[in-house]
Order: sequence, then C-alpha cells, then structure tokens
Amino acid sequence: MKKTLIVSTAALLMAAHNINAQEITGMGHATITISQKGEIRLEERDGSTDSRRQAAGNADEGFYDKGGNSFFDICWFTYLYPSISGDGQEIMLTALACMPDGNANEAVINNVLVGCHVTITADRDCPSRFNQTGNPFSDVYLTMTLAGNNSLEKGDMAYNNLVILPDYEGYGTTRNRPHPYLCEETTGRQVTDAVRAGIALYQNDSQTESIRRSFRDDWRTICTGYSQGGAVAMATQRYIEQHELSDELHLAGSLCGDGPYDPVSTLLYYVEEDQAGRNLSMPVVLPLMLKGLCDYDETLSKYEVSDFLNERFLETGVLDWIGSKNMSTGNITEEWEKLYQQGKDGDETYYRTVLTSNGSARLRDIMKKEVADYFTQLLAAHPDYATAGVPLPEGGTPAADLHLALEHNNLTHNWVPQHPLLLYHSTGDEVVPYENYESAKASLGDEVTLYSSRANGQHVATGTEFFISSSRIEAIRQLATNPHIGIENVSIPLKADDVLIYDLSGRTVNGMPQSGVYIHQGRKMIHRL
Repeated sequence: MKKTLIVSTAALLMAAHNINAQEITGMGHATITISQKGEIRLEERDGSTDSRRQAAGNADEGFYDKGGNSFFDICWFTYLYPSISGDGQEIMLTALACMPDGNANEAVINNVLVGCHVTITADRDCPSRFNQTGNPFSDVYLTMTLAGNNSLEKGDMAYNNLVILPDYEGYGTTRNRPHPYLCEETTGRQVTDAVRAGIALYQNDSQTESIRRSFRDDWRTICTGYSQGGAVAMATQRYIEQHELSDELHLAGSLCGDGPYDPVSTLLYYVEEDQAGRNLSMPVVLPLMLKGLCDYDETLSKYEVSDFLNERFLETGVLDWIGSKNMSTGNITEEWEKLYQQGKDGDETYYRTVLTSNGSARLRDIMKKEVADYFTQLLAAHPDYATAGVPLPEGGTPAADLHLALEHNNLTHNWVPQHPLLLYHSTGDEVVPYENYESAKASLGDEVTLYSSRANGQHVATGTEFFISSSRIEAIRQLATNPHIGIENVSIPLKADDVLIYDLSGRTVNGMPQSGVYIHQGRKMIHRL
C-alpha cells in the first residue's frame, strides 16, 4: 500500500533551538599510518599506552608505526542523536566525530568541520561504520585527516579540527529506512542537529574529558562535501542561517564540490546529453532521486518510481539493490554490466534496450516517454535554463509534479546566503554538470566564489582532485580566518534531559534503543530501526 505522507508542522519546528545531544556509542584512538605496501589504514591504539598495536601476521601486510611514517593522530567517537525524519517524526540518527589526539600536541580546536559524505548505496560506506568497514581512500577518510596533523605547525587553521561526519537518514542506525536522497531541507536539518549534538558531547560529556581541548576564541563552523555532500553542505548552511543558528555555531561558510544544487538544471542537462547521443555514466542517480522524492516529498507521495522509469530498467532489480543497502554504486554498475551480457530467461539481448555494456544507459531508454517528452519540451523552450531559470508548471501529471518536487529541493532559489559559499566545480563533470555552479552564481549573489577544477575532468576524477587538492586546504584556511566573521566564544551546554532517553516505565535506556516508544526531552518519540 502506498504510504501517505503526513508532516506535522509542530514536529518540524520542535527543538529548533534546543541542543539535541544524545549518547556516545563508541570511542577510540587511532593513528593513520602507511604500510610497507604504501597502503593507508586507520590503526587502533592500545588505550592504556601510546604504543601502536602491530597487526597480527606478516608485518608487510600489517599496519604499524615506525615513527616517521605515522601522521594525523586522531581520536574519535560515534554517537546517537535525535532529529526529525523525512516524514516528520522524531528519529535517532548516527554520526562520527574525529578530533586531535588528546596527547598529540597542545593545539586548540581551530574549527568545527562538517563533512557531508558523497552518494552511497551501501551502509558499510557511511561514516559511523568507518572503523569497521571504511575505505581508507574514501571521502570520509580524507575528511577525517583534517582532525589533526602532527606534521604541521599548530597555527595552521586548516587542521586540528573537530570533524563531524553525520550518517544521512537511511544509513547507520536507520539503515532499514528509505534514504531521502536530494531532499535538502530534511538532510540540512539533520546534519545541523548532528553538529550541535557533536559539539555538546565533545565539550561536556564525561567520556571525552581525557581527549578534550579548548576551542580557539574565534573558532568557526565550516560545511564541506563533494557531489551529494556538496549539496548537503550548502543545505546545511542554508538551514543554519534560516534558523538563526549562525552565531551559536560560529558559521564561517561552506566549501562545496560539484554538488547538485539545482536538480532541475541537472535533469535538463541529462536531456541535452541524450539528444547529443551521450549516455548517463551513473544512471543509479535517477532511481535514487525518484525513490527519495516519492518517499518523502509531498508532491510525489502519490506516485511510485515506476510512474517515471521504464519497467524493463526496473526489472534489473535496482530498487531492491538500493533498498538492501548492501551494494555500492560500483557494485550496481558491475551488476548492470553482467545483465547486459547475460540477459534474462535465455535472451542475451533482453537488457540491451536499457543498458550499455559498461553499465551506463541512455536517458530515453530508462525514463518513461511522457516524462522524457515533458523535459525535452522544457529544454527546447528554455535553452538558457541554468542562468535564466525555468517557470514552474501547474502540476497534475507525473512529469509536471516531478518538476515541482525538484524545484522544492533547489538550493539556488528563495535564499540569499549570509556567509561565503566557495564552490569547486569541473566544466567536464558529466554526472553533476557545471550548470549547477552557473545556476548558483546567477541566483545566490556575491557570496558565491568559484574554485575552478585544475583538470576539469569527469565526476569521479574531480572528486579525487577535490579531496587531495591544495585548493581545498587553502579554501578551508580562507574560511577559518575570514575577518568578515567574528563571534564571541560560545560553549553549548549539555543538560541531563538533552542526553537521556527513558522507556515508558521511566527507566534510563543505555546503548542503542530498539524499535519502540521512548521519552526524550519530556516528549514521546518513536524510534524505528
């Protein structure tokens, strides 16, 4: 049965100015080291000493410290925190926080760095799982390294940060819930709640006392991310500004890489590419986007993904793969490559009408004709869509309602940033096109600055460039030292009622709560796993 979307205005506004800190669920010390094979790993440290534990087995295959090859000493904790779900209910979410090792040096915390992760489809890739299943070359790892750097002087404002890396809804403790992909108001609010909770726990929780450092007097909050994370970083800045939290969080601005800030322009670019005979290199973004909007956007709540996408394309199993949270985007592409070769029921050509041999697809082959025709006509009428905008329809058809839902999540309209937006973008990005930067620049005013990609490569290659580029570090330093921002030091208080969760008998709940009804901050809340 199709779920009815019911959003409580009171629930959405609830706790807008309360600190939603919750509970630390895991904690540790780690040293990021390089093995003899040149591999980089997060190595757990013995909590009772400063010595590194050498991995069992052959030393060449282990990860260990030999003095000079150790860098980025950090501590970390994972935590639960309350927020509001995409359907307007109270929910418990998870996040990872990283900070300089308590005894690495005497530097203060320079900034709170909000790391918004890229598009994922496997739960193992979310930040709170990093210590068990994380990829040491992922965006999560490369953001964690900014928590501390022993090789640099204490005064470098790009390092020695409290790094907050939230799991988006649908991952971590909520992996059994749909992910509100590109539902920007929802995710911006949830990330903001994670930041406030993470700061409060770090500054006040007894478990962090041994690793706690003071914040510099003029500390800043900087939002950053790439791809989906770039849009989430921008959405988080918007939420902070619109809910008057800039002073509390010392907001400095955001560094966003190749984000889909304008989903209408992104889809119209795909139509242009289709007309030019070019494929979608990452077709999984369409079912991800449509599922998120059908599950959580009020305009599309009456539709199913099958109202927009070709039945044969959906027969590949992509919605089940997305729902399972077991397959990465790369795994999904590999499965499509296999299906292209194997076909179905003895017909090797069965899926070749919707897939290509490398797992890509043509937009016209996977989108329903009436939906593709709508956006084709829209493009013909508005070829300068990125800079001039596109008028909104009345709605009432799947295509027109999709247009409205995409516009609901357009970060480039109905908002004037109060803090700098540094946008890193490649003109060669085929997944999140440069038109997103053009739309942001045309609509958001003087706070938008372009950090051009040096190689102007495709999406994945530009992501690697973004995370390892000196431009990224320079941009963080710029935001961290911007004289335009000057706010008195604020410590976020942590009250017992903010932290504790009770069952209906009034008993304190320890650890991760199971599905059920609980009491938090004097209110009943429903927690679903």
